[in-house]
Amino acid sequence: MKSQFSNTRSRKRAGVSSAVAGVLALGLAACTGGSSEGSGLDGDTLEMYTWIGGEADRQQWSDYIAGGVQADPEMQVSFSGPPIGDYYTKLPTVMRSSSAPCLVTFQNGRVNPYVDGLEPLDDLVEENNLDLSAYSSAMLEQLSVDGELYSIPFNTGPTVILYNKEMFEDAGVAEPTNDWTIDDFIAAAEATTRDGVYGFAIPQASNPIATLMAADGHAWADENGPLLDDPNFHDALQLLVDLANEYEVARPLEAAAGGTFPDIDAFNTGQAAMMMQALWALQGAQESLGEDNVGIAVIPSESGASQGFIGGSGFAITKTCGDKQKAFEAIEAMTSEIGLEFVTESQASVPARLDALDAWSVNAGSPEFASVIEQMTENATPSPVPSNQAELDTLLTQYEVEAFSGESTVDEVLQQVRAGLEQ
Repeated sequence: MKSQFSNTRSRKRAGVSSAVAGVLALGLAACTGGSSEGSGLDGDTLEMYTWIGGEADRQQWSDYIAGGVQADPEMQVSFSGPPIGDYYTKLPTVMRSSSAPCLVTFQNGRVNPYVDGLEPLDDLVEENNLDLSAYSSAMLEQLSVDGELYSIPFNTGPTVILYNKEMFEDAGVAEPTNDWTIDDFIAAAEATTRDGVYGFAIPQASNPIATLMAADGHAWADENGPLLDDPNFHDALQLLVDLANEYEVARPLEAAAGGTFPDIDAFNTGQAAMMMQALWALQGAQESLGEDNVGIAVIPSESGASQGFIGGSGFAITKTCGDKQKAFEAIEAMTSEIGLEFVTESQASVPARLDALDAWSVNAGSPEFASVIEQMTENATPSPVPSNQAELDTLLTQYEVEAFSGESTVDEVLQQVRAGLEQ
């Protein structure tokens, strides 16, 4: 896989223009801040506020900008922002500030709580004759609120199981199939839990619950909010607790500082054989563990016919942007077929444009990856994003640790979360 990926990338990147190099420099320089005077532009350069947790994120945004320049050589975009754990907390203040950017980004369709500061895009779509049928319909629905589109998707990130191939081999465990069940998953986690290493690293908050529910075709939320009274919601959280307390294949969740991802840290440092994350985590895992040592698998299900839970990301325009047409043209370029095909050369995330999927499959270079992503995306439905998503995740992260410690039952945890949301 490595040689095919590298050769393809090197051939294409040989043709990158000097304009691309200049924009990359602008993007990296912007990580230290910019001057916009309330318009969201620094001269002719559009300013974008996004999450930046390290070099992998900087490279990601540099690649999207470079891809946009491939489609529109006159496009200029810089970027800045905090790690993702702080991003959504700071975003409302940033959008209200006198130095608000023109462009912002959203992960997992989380536009609903922020629409007051965003420009509706339907008129700009019509004025620019943008063909929305080229994009994932699930992601367009996810990035809309009350039928109004607020963000154009650039990737569609199905949540998958990432696993350490060497640990599976050393434990004599067969690699996962696309029809594995919850029982198969638990058996693999039990076999790989040894020598101080756990078989699975448990994620925090609502995403693992939503993912497990979606695998068996259950929605985790509707237009009114999270379905905390749904027995399937209870059962998904109970399974996570049981993995730690009953099966002892995972470290119990503990109180964590804001912005941390203990499951990713555990997997990437070889302390866990599996984790459940969206594809954005793949690149960091490969960098830590070796490109050929990280496999991906569908989410295990009770039925063995897993359905996908996808949370795509998109670009949006702030209401205060001084040149919304220019901003839209930049989004159009960065999410064009040309732009996203360029990005697939170095990024693992699946492009939101249907016409860029073939390029992604070629660059992924793995029939295993292509098969998993095909199953997770073809059978996926858009994940509803409640307006109180951030508050929900804060409450879940706060109270779920009590279920792992034995201080509370899962029912009691959900009661505490429900009470917190009603305040």
